[in-house]
Amino acid sequence: MRRNIISNSDGVSLLEVLIGMIILGVGLMGLAPMVVVSIEGNVISRDNSVAANLLKQKVEHFEGLHTMPTVPYIETETGLQSIYTRTTNIQDHSVDTLIPNGVYKIDVVVSWTDNQNVQRSNQYSTYKVKSS
Repeated sequence: MRRNIISNSDGVSLLEVLIGMIILGVGLMGLAPMVVVSIEGNVISRDNSVAANLLKQKVEHFEGLHTMPTVPYIETETGLQSIYTRTTNIQDHSVDTLIPNGVYKIDVVVSWTDNQNVQRSNQYSTYKVKSS
């Protein structure tokens, strides 16, 4: 007796589609945590960029002055862009003997608390030659 085997390879069965959808779903679920990490990384990057711009603005302000303020000079600005605090400290040899004669040392620190309540800060230091 002969068996009649029906072989139909013209289309995709419902079972094959279902298995494919399950595999795709599991793969996409594995990618979901990477999206969250990517978003958190973008937020940290944005915060660092804003802090770097705040540092740059203050340093360029003092580099452009012809007359520097009396040293020691300490200035603290709070609430910059609602979360940032910027502290500027200017010293010379009369305040800190490690600073060479004839220059000002400008230190700027920008600090903030990120979305996960982690305290972060960026710092920049430079020297400016005293004008004679």
